[in-house]
Amino acid sequence: GTGLHHLGFEVVDNSIDEALAGYCDDILVTIHADGSLSVIDNGRGIPTGVKMDDKHEPKRSAAEIALTELHAGGKFNQNSYKVSGGLHGVGVSCVNALSVWLKLTVSRDGQRYEIDFSRGHVQNRLIEVVDGAEVSPMRVVGESDKRGTKVHFLPDQEIFKENFDFRYEILAKRLRELSFLNNGVRIRLKDERDGKEDDFSGAGGVKGFVEFINGTKKVLHPTAFHAMGSRPAETYGGIPGTEIGVEISMQWNDSYGEQVLCFTNNIPQRDGGTHLTGLRAAMTRVIGKYIEQNDLAKKAKVEVTGDDMREGLCAVLSV
Repeated sequence: GTGLHHLGFEVVDNSIDEALAGYCDDILVTIHADGSLSVIDNGRGIPTGVKMDDKHEPKRSAAEIALTELHAGGKFNQNSYKVSGGLHGVGVSCVNALSVWLKLTVSRDGQRYEIDFSRGHVQNRLIEVVDGAEVSPMRVVGESDKRGTKVHFLPDQEIFKENFDFRYEILAKRLRELSFLNNGVRIRLKDERDGKEDDFSGAGGVKGFVEFINGTKKVLHPTAFHAMGSRPAETYGGIPGTEIGVEISMQWNDSYGEQVLCFTNNIPQRDGGTHLTGLRAAMTRVIGKYIEQNDLAKKAKVEVTGDDMREGLCAVLSV
């Protein structure tokens, strides 16, 4: 059932993008009793205005285009977000197509707007005439002093025939990761089927992530090492005016294994990457230099390898 859960993660990633852009700090994910899932955030709200340059007849709202066309999301404009993960522009329109129904509610500019879909198609479409052109705006259903987006959908059981139910543990694992990686964003999960709920806020960032993983193990030093920094992205062929940030936390325990979790833009890399290769090379270099400067190798008559340093290491590396 991971394909089913990816639908939820795609919608959550939209909210995380708003958080990364500095506009959202509260995300609530709810598993409803009827098997549907909703994601509510307090971001800017998906744009609701009709796109007068839309080639479609009638001309559609920006929100409808985002939920029905591939590559329509902000992800495909380089400057929309500094950092983002997921497949937006692709992802949410796919969620829509794979759902029996999807209701989008947007609160912005003092109004609350709604639009309904079924398997990717708009239901009960509104059509008006503006400047001689047919347009299809979102419905205004009331006033609102809040802002944000709510996406509520029921996956299509004809497509997800097996493992149709959302599993709390799978959603919780990913939301906990996102909470650690996006410190300061409140992420909550509620299950209306059995009343279970979790608040992942206050998790303590990447350092808290390491302490969480090491929670059941005997650690060799009480405080986890933590460092973060950034460099101009342009130095590495990135977008001018943006930064590439790196955050690392490490703590050793008494186990023989190594557990290093790597993330790029919140996306886990199970096989590591150049960031992990760089970390390992730096660790080997620094420890080797320390041993050399303190003449420890001569006294102990041993050669230290990278494997020696990684024994019992628990680390989280986020770029």
